[in-house]
Amino acid sequence: MATYRALLSLKSSLDDPDSRLSALSALRLLNLSNNVFNRTFPPELSNLTNLRVLDLYNNNLTGVLPVSVATFHCLADE
Repeated sequence: MATYRALLSLKSSLDDPDSRLSALSALRLLNLSNNVFNRTFPPELSNLTNLRVLDLYNNNLTGVLPVSVATFHCLADE
């Protein structure tokens, strides 16, 4: 299986991130900005512990980030 390092899904009008995203453990960049997520933070994303960039800008996410996201050691603060 290929190892994906980046996934961009800009303005794709996804209703919900696919649960298969959690299987992409080597992912370092995930851009899901400008979609129409109308929910809390997707728990599937908590498994992506190698992320350096996570862009969820311009969505309708509600609630708080899970504690597991705070433990992403590689996530850059920009």
